[in-house]
Amino acid sequence: MPRLEARQHTVVLSLLLAVAKASVIAVSVLMVVVTLSQVVFRYVLAAPLPWSEELARYCFVWIVFLGGAIGLERGIHLGVDIFVNFLPPKLRASLDVLTNALIGCFAVTIIYASFPVISMNLLQRSPAMGVQMSWIYAAIPTSMALIFFISIEQVAKALFGSARPHV
Repeated sequence: MPRLEARQHTVVLSLLLAVAKASVIAVSVLMVVVTLSQVVFRYVLAAPLPWSEELARYCFVWIVFLGGAIGLERGIHLGVDIFVNFLPPKLRASLDVLTNALIGCFAVTIIYASFPVISMNLLQRSPAMGVQMSWIYAAIPTSMALIFFISIEQVAKALFGSARPHV
């Protein structure tokens, strides 16, 4: 069940989420402009841009990863909660804490596993644009760090209450 209520976050997490949301918007606009430009260049000017498809693909990668973190923050990821809804409120809250803790553990595991991938791609360049592939793969630990902070904050709120000062 989506959590649509307004959420209060720490100042740091609020800033990180604002940057992520602005980045998704900016990268989405860039992807649309590049894709539209490619159509114009290919079919109107008969001079296709060799790098446009690659840039659009890499924009999409960043949108997906940052969007996953934003989706977690908004509580809009799909879930099967038919059995959870039958649980008593205290047990449901405990399960929510466990779920967020597991999400945090998963995020840390992915961050740890992504560093060898990034280091292996430090010297590899994309074929059309010549961009270091490590910049593309950096979407993984970036989004997972954000997911980690979101899930840990949710655990802390559930365990210690939301009356904590937002610093």
